[in-house]
Amino acid sequence: MPVARAFVIRPFGKKADASGRKIDFDRIHEQLIAPALEAADLGGGTTGEIVDSGNIREDMFALILEADLVVCDVTIHNANVFYELGIRHSLRKKRTLLIRGEPTSDAPPFDILTDRFLSYPLNDPASKRAELQTMLTASLQSDRATDSPVFLMLPSLPEADPAKGREVVPLDFQEEVLRAQAAQAQMAGRGWLRLLAEDVQDRRFQREGLRLIAKAQFELKDWDAARQSWEAIREFAPDDLDANLMLANIYERAYRQSQRPELLEQSDQAIQRALRVLSKSGDRRAEVRTLEARNEKTRWRLEFEHLPSVDERRSAALSRSLLRTYQGYRKAYLEDLNHYWSGLAALQMGVVLLDLSALPGWSSLFANDRAAQAFKDDLQADVQALRVQVSLAIESALQRRDPSDPEGFWVDITAADMQFVAAEPQSSRVVASYRDGVPRDRPFAWDAARGQLELFRDLGIRADLASAVIAGVEARQTKAATKAAKPVHLLLVVGHRVDPDDRRTPRFPAAQEPRARELLREAMKGIVDADHDHLVLASGAAGWDILGHEVAAELGLQSVLCLPFPAKVYAGESFGGLDGWKTRFLKLLDRGSALELSDRVGLPRWLHGSKDNPWERGNRWVLRAAQAWGARRVTLIALWDGKTRGDAPGGTAQIVELARRAPEINVIHVDSRQLAAAVKGVGRASASRRRAAL
Repeated sequence: MPVARAFVIRPFGKKADASGRKIDFDRIHEQLIAPALEAADLGGGTTGEIVDSGNIREDMFALILEADLVVCDVTIHNANVFYELGIRHSLRKKRTLLIRGEPTSDAPPFDILTDRFLSYPLNDPASKRAELQTMLTASLQSDRATDSPVFLMLPSLPEADPAKGREVVPLDFQEEVLRAQAAQAQMAGRGWLRLLAEDVQDRRFQREGLRLIAKAQFELKDWDAARQSWEAIREFAPDDLDANLMLANIYERAYRQSQRPELLEQSDQAIQRALRVLSKSGDRRAEVRTLEARNEKTRWRLEFEHLPSVDERRSAALSRSLLRTYQGYRKAYLEDLNHYWSGLAALQMGVVLLDLSALPGWSSLFANDRAAQAFKDDLQADVQALRVQVSLAIESALQRRDPSDPEGFWVDITAADMQFVAAEPQSSRVVASYRDGVPRDRPFAWDAARGQLELFRDLGIRADLASAVIAGVEARQTKAATKAAKPVHLLLVVGHRVDPDDRRTPRFPAAQEPRARELLREAMKGIVDADHDHLVLASGAAGWDILGHEVAAELGLQSVLCLPFPAKVYAGESFGGLDGWKTRFLKLLDRGSALELSDRVGLPRWLHGSKDNPWERGNRWVLRAAQAWGARRVTLIALWDGKTRGDAPGGTAQIVELARRAPEINVIHVDSRQLAAAVKGVGRASASRRRAAL
């Protein structure tokens, strides 16, 4: 997933040096520069990104500024090349790589005579491809202060901010990310976001677009995809603060699931990187210190949460790790008293500590009884002060909250948490605050709140109230958030359309529909078992797709329509004269709503100019949805003639190829040639009868 982007400054077409020798710079780009950029995993830099060197436009200036790396060919004395190189050297400190073809009669100008070049032979530029790739990679990873003669001579000159030149993320892309996040089925939304993470590659707004996607993936708890997206951003920008903070959260959650110690270490490392980036003050530092304490809390919880009884858990929870957790949150809050999140966490752990301080093991945590009592006295005073201070911080945040802020619900949840740890909480009011504050469509938000409530419940601290809140909130959560009784086996049904009357080579003759239905039923029945809940995903094309939904219904299986366009548009444009198939499609729509990838025909506006095909994009979407569904098993049942190239882009051959690359997807190939062979056999028999009659 390339995030770093290149820009190429070079002459275009065939240009002559001082001696009149013609040099084909387009050929050099195709044989040397473009392949090296691709091998170095650099986006941009193709002829689609390079502005005509004779046309100095706003886009060209922005591309030169925002590029993470520039390759400049200074083989000949080309005025536009040196003009653009001068712009780059005056805007950016480093990652400008010069190349030069030999032999040429144009000597390097004096101002860049001492600069380092990659020399390549004009008669065989491809021979230097590997060396250029190595230099590109080394330049990206280099910690060299500058390679610009401007910044070398004027070291105090501030570098231009490349973010100011980056193209704004298009509004329709932002809207598509929001639609994906709010998709009817969580898992379909996850797959949609994975598709967008692929589609945004090599767009000028890739990095900021990927940032939006990664945040949405985190909200939908698609941890693996979110990790890949944030790591892709951090790979080129190791000190990106948001990336490190989000990765600290993701690796901590992965550790809780697998208890692999290296994952929590990766979370700790992300926190330390964030601390190095920050100054010694500011609320972001309080945020990072809170994550540091959270990791200690995670280690602490693993000491007791597996124990069967409340008494056993309480006894094991009273440990020095608990003391460190409380002190860590308190230290974070002292960084910024307006940072109510860390203050609330310190208060919650202080309440736990006070409750457990009545246990016999309390004094053993300290050097002597006097130290134990002194700590408890201080703790009681701190908890009382925190109740007042954090309440004021939350009240201030509620007053300052922007009603249009999509993340504003966190303040409401925090206010509910504060009510829970109040000295004398009122049960019905607390339950109502959580019910009103937790959004139905933000599963991560409820997970975060529920985790702390479960901690209180499991330690027997306000357990009845915690149980009442959990029951009250979960009673109103969407059905999509409920867990299946059995592990899911996902069946993807893809295959050829029924043949039109004018098809010259039979593939799925209409007369063979009963046989096709029988083959599909046999394939499904062969993999359906009592140990799984089975779900069928299929599109709505006339042929194998619609049969997939119909056979699923016959077998008592649930199916979901997955359409690349809005259902009404699909119904109007996909069936031609096949009115019977259209009627069957509309009946499928009546049974339930469809998942729709796009709100328009064709590609979204933000993808215009790309090489994508809307049907191929639809195939990738269905595959990514299947991979993100969380199913224990995924099987693709394809009616396919075995040809690697179909009649048009986005056909069965493409999705079968994609599925075969995915290690978690099992592919069942139903050979459509047996349907065509049956028709040929009938044709031969009819011809024989005619000859016999003659």
